[in-house]
Amino acid sequence: MSIESSCVRLDEGRWNPKNREVLEKLIEKYKNTNSYAVFDWDNTSIQGDTQLNLFIYQIENLVYKLNPQKFNEVIRKNVPTTDFKERYKNLDGEILNATKLANDIYKDYIFLYENYISDKKLSLEEIRNTEEFKDFRVKMHCLHNALSGNFSSELACLWEFYLLSGMTKDEVKSLAKESNDTKLGEAIGDVIVESSRVLTGEAGIVRGIYDNGLRIRPEMANLYHELKRNGIDVYIISASMQELIEVFATDKSYGYNLDAENIYAMKLKSTTDNILLDEYNYDIPFTQREGKSETINKFIRPKYNGRGPILVAGDAVGDENMLTEFEDTEVLLIMKREGKLDNLVNDKRALIQYRNLKTGLLDPKNY
Repeated sequence: MSIESSCVRLDEGRWNPKNREVLEKLIEKYKNTNSYAVFDWDNTSIQGDTQLNLFIYQIENLVYKLNPQKFNEVIRKNVPTTDFKERYKNLDGEILNATKLANDIYKDYIFLYENYISDKKLSLEEIRNTEEFKDFRVKMHCLHNALSGNFSSELACLWEFYLLSGMTKDEVKSLAKESNDTKLGEAIGDVIVESSRVLTGEAGIVRGIYDNGLRIRPEMANLYHELKRNGIDVYIISASMQELIEVFATDKSYGYNLDAENIYAMKLKSTTDNILLDEYNYDIPFTQREGKSETINKFIRPKYNGRGPILVAGDAVGDENMLTEFEDTEVLLIMKREGKLDNLVNDKRALIQYRNLKTGLLDPKNY
């Protein structure tokens, strides 16, 4: 065996030098020992949130397979009708609720459906200039943000997923590729938008905010390649949808080149024709928080004689269970975000890797 093929070496990239050194030693220690590592995807393997950016892309391009009646049903599904918390107000200071926002969104969607989605009477550029589109875009973001802020992250996740119902799995994958490619080319950061001042509707004039854009992390792709080259299996467990993560993680144009069978993410039920339904497939764990650990216990550990992962990487509270629950885990790779996982910073196993908020690139400094 040549020196080149036997020596563990990660690209220097923008790693914190200490983190890179520890990871190299870990790989050297466990190479070819039937071991495995588990990683989150959004804001860990990449910069940004794949599912959120698809949600943004759907709105911007009006890519839906739902007639107005079904769309109206989906945006209200399992959503409480009580008023939101005090901080969720329109520009006149009135507290909002899901009913007011959904009523306005539904009216806008009827117009958008009749003039663009089902019958291209207007071009995309023309439809984007209508008051209905301006109102629809912002109130969709406003309602989406309110779901996690007032109710639960699970409800917000499912709400996003259900907007893809009516599509086949292949159509969702094709849409994910379009979205990824577009969002990788756009600026990253918060975008603030304001609804129509003409079509104020029941909710009035509101502002919405969303975190736009994606970036590939070549250091993470290289880490995955080096782990695999040394006989250590790589798994992804994500709270985004299975079809989306499969595209990003396996399509060679993005450079991660992972195996589809090693990806565990959210799944909707589907018909025999592979058309997605607005129902979650609870045959598999809900891959968030304790659901991530449950996924490891149910599907991955049995392949390795009951042993846990040697390395786990994540960025937020949704990853905390899988980061902390396995005695076999020697290294926790924390892709640090402000206010996230602060309780794990002093864990002796933790490697803290910072990022540059403006560029989305890793930051080699140790703050």
